[in-house]
Amino acid sequence: MQDRRSCEVYKKYIKEQLPVRYPTIDNTARRVGMPVRTLQRRLKESGLSYSELVEQTRYELACRLLDMPGAKMAAVARALGYNDPSSFSRAFRRWMGMSPRAYRSRD
Repeated sequence: MQDRRSCEVYKKYIKEQLPVRYPTIDNTARRVGMPVRTLQRRLKESGLSYSELVEQTRYELACRLLDMPGAKMAAVARALGYNDPSSFSRAFRRWMGMSPRAYRSRD
């Protein structure tokens, strides 16, 4: 339970960094007030690497944003830290096995 709460805190700081710059482990560790090595160790105990946590955070945020009516694809891509919608679209297809457009039109 503690690991899950910790990961949510890390994700919060990752989300804050995404629209501005790639959320480095150094910045995230500094924001949560711990050495990088401690953050890496805690993530490993949770079965994750830092890059996997960033990808997981991007995926969850992408789904949430795409579920919002009227959200533009370019705005979603920028919010996730992608410079262009095509990079976001490729990542989303890797995560979900479908395009963001197909995800939106499901149901």
